[in-house]
Amino acid sequence: MSEIADADIQKRLAKPYAVVIRSSKQDLTVRIDIYSDVLRDRQRSNLGGMIEFGYRSSGLLEIKKFWFVKYNKPIFMHVPKEANEILRKAKSIIVPRKQQPDFLKDMKTYLAGIQTQEPRVVPTCHHCLRDDRLTVLTRRNAVKISADQVVCTSCAQSDLKTELKTLGITMSRAMMNQLEKQVTRVKSVPRLVEMLTPGFDPTKETDLTLIDTIVAQELSTKKDIQDLPIPDGFKEILYNVGLESLLPIQKKTILSGLFKNTSLLIVSSTSSGKTLLGELAGIPKAMQGKKMIYMSPLVALTNEKYNTFRKRYKSLGLRTGIKVGMSRIDVGKEGKPIVDTDISKADIICATYEALDLLFRSGNTKDLGEVGTVIIDEIQNLADPERGPELDGLLTRMRYHFPKAQYLALSATVGSPEVLSKELNLKLVEFEGRPVPLERHLVFARSDEEKRNIIRRLVTSEFRHTSSTGNKGQSIVFTYSRRRAQALSDWLREHGVSCAVYHGGLSYNQRRSIEHQFEKQRYACVITTAALGAGVDLPASQVLFESLAMGADWLSTAEFEQMLGRAGRLGKHDRGKVYMIVQPERKYHSGQDGYEDEVAVKLLNGIIEDVEPFADKETSAEQILATICSTGQANLKDVARTYMRMLSMSVPPSEALKHLVKTHMIRVKDGEAHPTELGKATSLSFLSPSMGLEVMKLTASFDVVDIAIILEPFENIYLSNKLQEEINSAFRTHMPTRLFSGVFSEISDVSKPKSGAGRLPQWVFEIFGKWATTFFNCGCRDYPECDHGMIKLGRWLVDRRQEGLNPSGLAALLNDKFQLWAYPGDLFSWLDSLIHGLKAVQRIANVAGKIDLSVEIDSQIASIERPLEKLDSQGKSE
Repeated sequence: MSEIADADIQKRLAKPYAVVIRSSKQDLTVRIDIYSDVLRDRQRSNLGGMIEFGYRSSGLLEIKKFWFVKYNKPIFMHVPKEANEILRKAKSIIVPRKQQPDFLKDMKTYLAGIQTQEPRVVPTCHHCLRDDRLTVLTRRNAVKISADQVVCTSCAQSDLKTELKTLGITMSRAMMNQLEKQVTRVKSVPRLVEMLTPGFDPTKETDLTLIDTIVAQELSTKKDIQDLPIPDGFKEILYNVGLESLLPIQKKTILSGLFKNTSLLIVSSTSSGKTLLGELAGIPKAMQGKKMIYMSPLVALTNEKYNTFRKRYKSLGLRTGIKVGMSRIDVGKEGKPIVDTDISKADIICATYEALDLLFRSGNTKDLGEVGTVIIDEIQNLADPERGPELDGLLTRMRYHFPKAQYLALSATVGSPEVLSKELNLKLVEFEGRPVPLERHLVFARSDEEKRNIIRRLVTSEFRHTSSTGNKGQSIVFTYSRRRAQALSDWLREHGVSCAVYHGGLSYNQRRSIEHQFEKQRYACVITTAALGAGVDLPASQVLFESLAMGADWLSTAEFEQMLGRAGRLGKHDRGKVYMIVQPERKYHSGQDGYEDEVAVKLLNGIIEDVEPFADKETSAEQILATICSTGQANLKDVARTYMRMLSMSVPPSEALKHLVKTHMIRVKDGEAHPTELGKATSLSFLSPSMGLEVMKLTASFDVVDIAIILEPFENIYLSNKLQEEINSAFRTHMPTRLFSGVFSEISDVSKPKSGAGRLPQWVFEIFGKWATTFFNCGCRDYPECDHGMIKLGRWLVDRRQEGLNPSGLAALLNDKFQLWAYPGDLFSWLDSLIHGLKAVQRIANVAGKIDLSVEIDSQIASIERPLEKLDSQGKSE
């Protein structure tokens, strides 16, 4: 047995090795471990044994016994001479600092006498040594786990898991991996645990919460503008708005052919100067009679650019026009509609995607004249399920009509931009730097109350900070719903924080007022919804994510990047900050996959999703119809060829064309396709072919307003806070807040066993009675899950509007009479959409030859747009 063991030992000792000597419980005895001579963290020992020393009569130390141990039993005894040889051959001898033998001085003398390597006393991880592993501690891998204990990174990570388990904190695997990275950076387990305990103040421990810093691009000190090949008058305007130097993305784009009419996909962070690149390319051409078109998905963004360009380039003799397609609803002091101008006389045109496409669908492209430059802002909208195919089709139609124009597609958040640039036939210019540095932080909260307190501290601390340019630090707080935004804003104001709610439900005037107050630095923060992320262009230095959801869905990486890009503005702030305030094991809706802490890690480390437009048969057919109406193409092969240039094409052109024939949108004869009058009306109305045909059928028997409501139902209507609290209390759960979520049948049925309806007070049933007699009184087979309730509500709103109520008046009456809540901004948007719906019905009614309906629709539109004028005229006629 000893011979076999000896052979194994000799085999292990044949390779270069290091020796670790440490104290043991026995007097004058040390433990010895053999490791590879190449020291690695947590390397396992090859052999372990014991050396027993003794003193000679002369007082000198000597080895008495030396043996190796396996399974806690001696497996081979060595004579002192063999022990000396094993120690002498060691490439290094290590003594753990906290496990030094009492007789180390004498042992060193002995080892020197037998001519070994000089023993080194070094700090080691005692947790590793317990497991027969060796980790020499250095600045790189040493982590504190208590006031007087330091271990290696790996053992500290295990210790962190134990601490969290003791505290009852459960983390997802992904978040534990993230925290393990933090251990490596922070070098202290107690400090990380402190970050996870109630009362933690992130403003005082910023190094704990910091995940990383995205560096800023280097700014040029050279006055580059003077060297650009643009007219002197244009240069003068740029100087007047403070532009003298170019940012790196701007230099890179110029080198990529900006002034050589090269069409480009420009991908760079928010506020990095992408729109200016469009101006540099487009304004000189506009001065030569070739129009510049700027288009975006948002009315507010389009209007902002319109106002900027109009003021900036008026002195060059350039006229700026706008086309957003809003109706002319008179709401008095609550806001003014944005009125389209005559773009045929404009040199610069600002338009929303849909408003511009209306020109193409109507065949009125001559109004655009000669186009030199097209700027497509927020090109990532190609990935949007609803707007993506529309933008895709519009780009195809534009390139057909203006093949020589320069196309500049802009985005801050595009996945796989090199793929998209090839698909769009654009040259890619990509820059990953930012105008100012951006810190990304991660903070934990155990409850909603903790989240609110953390937000209060972060907002207040940032507002006290002033940048080198004299601007206060202001914050944008994103959350998942308007109701939650309102509740958070109310709480912050109660606790002394100057803030405002900012979302799409506010009226235009309200939003403009908040924007103005924020720019004047009168608000420390605004609370907004993730749904408005792309449309929030407030000069904030800090962005806080109160939650990582958008409605019922988790944020995508692209949406997250879009929102965090709002932090830090060149010329105003020295740096931007982003805080994700995460609640482990939290979901905001039962249907969500994963928990908030998992989502946080995905967003921090995620890759932006690819832009992959998709159009089903119905949508594909709609885009082919729009192209036929726009281009005048008749040859089926030409139509198919144009259609196949679309990125969202998912069905063969023959299948989409057959659908258009089936729905009476086109006629095909002798290899040519021609739109029918119904097809033209359907395309102009932005309806799908099937819906266009359905509207034609409905005009035979349905009321025109009801048809328009079917096309544009009002869905953003909620239970009032007062009613919601009563219902949640009675049912002992959180019930849906939307009226048309199926909640009415659930909460009003007292016949169900164990139903909470029996616990509701009488006044609630009185409200239900009003709902039933006003909205839910159709008595049809599908009641109350049918659409009749939506139609009745829409009709009630139209009637009240025609009596003269503005959106705020409608909202107040809904609350007073029915304990229902709607935001004035939503009501305004719905009335605007309803008018577009009525115009769609009118176009199709005209095709059917129903002139009487057309006259009625004109009257209905007039009474919705200007009800008081209509009432006055009726009074005078009487």
